[in-house]
This record gives sequence, structure tokens and C-alpha cells, in this order.
Amino acid sequence: MHKRNLPQPFDIDKVRFHDCFTAPSLRHFGVLITGWVLTVGVHTISQIILTSLLHESESFVSIYRFLQNAKWSPDQVAFEVFRMIVDTLLPGVTEIELILDDTLNSHVGKKIFGAGFQHDGDAPKTGKPIGYGVCFVIIGVVVRLPGISDRVFCLPYAARLWWPQKAKVKPVGEKHRSKSELGAELIRLTRSWLDPSIVLRVIVDGGYSNKQLLQGRPQGVQITGKVRMDAALYALVAQAPSTTRGRPRKKGERLPCPKSLFAHGATPWEWIWISLYGQETIVSVCRFEAIWYKAAANEPLSIVMVRDPGGKYPDTVFFDTDTASSDVETIQRFSHRWSIEITNRETKSLLGSADPQCRSEKSVSRAPLMAYWSYCFVVVWFVDQFRTGKDLLIRTAPWYSKRHITFSDMLAAARRSHFIPGISREPSEHRNNVKFDTPPFTSRPQSHKRAKL
Repeated sequence: MHKRNLPQPFDIDKVRFHDCFTAPSLRHFGVLITGWVLTVGVHTISQIILTSLLHESESFVSIYRFLQNAKWSPDQVAFEVFRMIVDTLLPGVTEIELILDDTLNSHVGKKIFGAGFQHDGDAPKTGKPIGYGVCFVIIGVVVRLPGISDRVFCLPYAARLWWPQKAKVKPVGEKHRSKSELGAELIRLTRSWLDPSIVLRVIVDGGYSNKQLLQGRPQGVQITGKVRMDAALYALVAQAPSTTRGRPRKKGERLPCPKSLFAHGATPWEWIWISLYGQETIVSVCRFEAIWYKAAANEPLSIVMVRDPGGKYPDTVFFDTDTASSDVETIQRFSHRWSIEITNRETKSLLGSADPQCRSEKSVSRAPLMAYWSYCFVVVWFVDQFRTGKDLLIRTAPWYSKRHITFSDMLAAARRSHFIPGISREPSEHRNNVKFDTPPFTSRPQSHKRAKL
């Protein structure tokens, strides 16, 4: 392999982040991101400093100060990361899909800011889904990488720390906000970065399908989520002017709840072929428009009821604020939500987003963001190198038929890019080195003689 075909060593474009940091902080940010990617095993801040050899050039305290006391805005960095993702992977798009979810980073300690007992989605199914730690509401961009993988990737670019009301260490005098309110704040923040002509499609699960996200959302934001099986749905209001006195009706007649519609024999089902999670399958659907007054007030929603005849997937009801979306588009769009679950698992297991042992407010909020941003930087770097035809040295065993490149392959390629340029594959010139021949021992050591006694 020629050296010109080697990938460029993994690094970040510091020029893009020049306005986010001062000169010393920008250098610390670049070293920290690079060290985060190169670190193998537990990603504590101390281990990252040792991996990047930063302690040999300056005091290790500077990195801790960068996370705890330095004056830089995570939202400003998130904007640059988001713009980098759109410019590189989604140029010229008119619609952008976002996924909103939360994850719990398990920690043990009474003095950790925002830590407490709360819901843990990764808890074993045999016990109660409760864990102790800090929770982050995460928003990420949905991207596809043609030629690299058929999988949908979710690149997390921004997050908010959520703390329970019973947390022992929490902000003094600050109003407690729900996860949905923090998610709505992230959506408004992202909407402010984009041109009004670009449509944002946000995908959420049942926990975020509520009025905090649906009502009062910015213009140009469409939301896809789940409907409760016992939700109170109403028919649309007739457009004809009312002849009675008083306020016009905001909702029509009460419709049967989705649970009863699944059990009712007269429900009009339609069979469709659809691709779900990379597999072609047949499902029966029933689509209609209705008003979910408790969540979306009197806004018409597209309701899609889905039943799997094979029984692999449970009966589910989806909604879409875009009533022009078809049932296939709504179902496939919601299936992309699973990509953020894979991202949460990979950022924890491969990048150690839950490993830093931080306690102060800023450090607890900023340290996991380094792992999320590193995830984005690795994917963008790999795509850039792949497009230019670089040899990324992704080899598989002959008995392992691997068709798609995973994030672990991208991370391994980024790590190898730092070490391969220093290893020469060309044989060195033959040199007449002097050979030192040491005479063998003519007698056995005394210790050996004593051992035979």
C-alpha cells in the first residue's frame, strides 16, 4: 500500500471552532477530543490525559479547569457540530430528521450534581427500571451513509442535563423543568439555526408525545411519535359555520380508544409491504385523522394503527403532525428512532460517555458532551476519508460475511490512522551489523547445583 493512499490522521477542524473558544481552550478542546477517540478502555479524564500525553507538556490541571471553569458555551459548539454534520453529510436537503430521547449515566456518589434515583431504560428487564446517576436529554441528526452501511445513524450534537426534584445536589433557586420541556428547548434551539424553508421532523417515543412538545412548537417543525392505547381521540370539527350561539366547537365526537379499535372486528385494515429495521415484512394498518386534545389541542393529527400478523411486533399506534404523510412514511420514520438507542449504547461502551468521575455542575454537563461530539467527529472523518478513496484497512475474517461498516470499524480506523504513518512497510537496506557472540557458560550456576541436592 502506497503512503499516499493512507488516511489522514484523525483530527478536528479547529478553524471551524475558532469563535467558540479562546486560544488555550481551543487547544485543550482539540487535544481532549483526540484523546477521547484514542483512549481504549475506561474514559476517565485522567486516562484521556495520559493517552494524549498532555501531562508531558503542561499541567494536567488545565484540562480539569477547561471542563469546570472555562468560559465557553456548549450550545455554540453544538451549533458548529450540527453545521459540520449538515454540510458534510446532508448538503442541500430540504428536510432534516432529528431524534429526541434521554439516557441515564450511572454514577455513585452523594455529591454529584444532579444525581438521583430515576428511570433507567437500560436496566435489566427482570427488575425495576430504576437506577442512580445523572440523566441527559439528547437530540441527534438522522443520517444515512450510502456505500458504507445500510444502517441509519444518529449523530448526537446537543444535550441537556435533567435532575430530579429529590436530587441532593441541584441548582439553588432554579425552576425544575421536565424532560419534555428540555427537549422542546433543544428543538427551538435547532430551529433557530436553520433557514425557514427547511422542515424539521422530530421523532420521539411515548414519553415525549405530550403537550410540551406538540403545543406551541416552532413553525416548520413536524413531530412523529406514539399514541397511548387508552388515548381519548376525537373526530375533526366540521368546517361548516355553526348556527348555535356560543364558542365554536374545538373537537368533534369522541372516537373509540385505540385499544378497542384493535379488538373491534369492523376496523378497516389494509395490508402493506414495508421495510422495517432492514427487513421486508407485511403489516396491516389503519390510517385516519383525529384530534388528540390532551396532547395536541385541536390540531388535526394523522393516526396510524399498525398490527403485525406474525406477532413479532406489538400492536402500536403512531401519530404524525404532518397529515400529508402516508402510513408507510410515518411507520418508517418512527423506526429510525431505534438508531439513538444504538448511539447511546456505543457512546457508553466504546467512548465511555458515562465514565468521567465529575461532580461539579459544569463538569457533569460538559464531559459527556465530549463523548457525543467525538462520535460525530469520527463518523464525519471516516466519511471524508472514504469519499477520497483512502485505504481504511477494514479487514474481516474469510468466514465472517460482514456487509456493512459499523461505528466500531470507524473508531478502529480513526485510532489506526495515528499509528500507521510511523510504521514503514518497505524493507530497510541490508546493513553489515556486527554480531556479538557471547560464549556459553562452561559450568552450571551454583544455584542449579544446589537445586539438585
